Amino acid sequence: MFLLCHLVAGFILGLLLARVLRDMRAVPACAFGAILPDLIDKPLGHIFLADSLGYGRIYTHTLIVLFAVALVGALLFWRYRNGIVLALAVGIGSHQLLDAMWREPTNWYYPILGPFSGGADTTTFQDLVMAELSEPSEWIFLLVILSFGLLFLKKSWRDAFFSRSGRIVERLAVPLGILLIVAGGLLILSGLFPIPWAVTHLRAPADIALCGLVIVGAGIALAWIQLILDGDERGPPEKGE
Repeated sequence: MFLLCHLVAGFILGLLLARVLRDMRAVPACAFGAILPDLIDKPLGHIFLADSLGYGRIYTHTLIVLFAVALVGALLFWRYRNGIVLALAVGIGSHQLLDAMWREPTNWYYPILGPFSGGADTTTFQDLVMAELSEPSEWIFLLVILSFGLLFLKKSWRDAFFSRSGRIVERLAVPLGILLIVAGGLLILSGLFPIPWAVTHLRAPADIALCGLVIVGAGIALAWIQLILDGDERGPPEKGE
C-alpha cells in the first residue's frame, strides 16, 4: 500500500482512539505509527541494505516489533493512563494489515520462520518514489489530508487566514465525504469483482479493496466533520474527566 493511504488510515483510527482514550494526541500518534514502518524500512532496505536485502518490508513490518510497541503502550496506559504509545502501536498494526503482511509470513513472523525474504526484488528507492507520484489514489488521499488540515485549524486561525475558503471547505465537507464513500465503494467492488477502475494502479484484489475501504473511511470522517470540529474547538478533555 502507498504512503498517503497509510497516513489517512492512521488518522481515521486516531480519531476513533481519541474518543475512546479522551486524548486528541492519539490522532497524530496513530497517524505517525501508520507511516513509521515505511519511513524506516524503505530507506533501510532499498538504500542501506540494498545489496543484502533490497526489500522494504522488513523489521518494522514484523509482528515482533508490533507486539513490543503494543506491550510498552499497554504498560504505559495501565500505569500512567497515557495512550500515545498505544496509539502508535495501533498505527503500526494498521500499516501491516494494509500491506497484507499475512501474504509474506516469513517476514511477518520474523525471526520464527527464518531470515527475511524478498531479496529478488529489483525495485529501487527511486522506483518507489515514482510509484507514489504516479498512483491516482494517492492524489485522492492528498486531497483528503489537505481538507482535514484546513478543517482542523483552530477556529480563530480559520477565521483569520481562511475567512472565506475555510467556510467553503466546511460546507463542502459533507458532499465531498459522500463522493469519497461512493468512490471507495466502487473501488471495493472492483477488488471483489473483475470491474476495471482507473483510480488505482494496484493489482492485487485485496490491495484494491483495502484501498477502497480507507477511502470510504475518509469519506465517513469528512461527512461527520462538524462533530470533530466541535470537539476540537472545545479542546482536548482534561485527564480524569
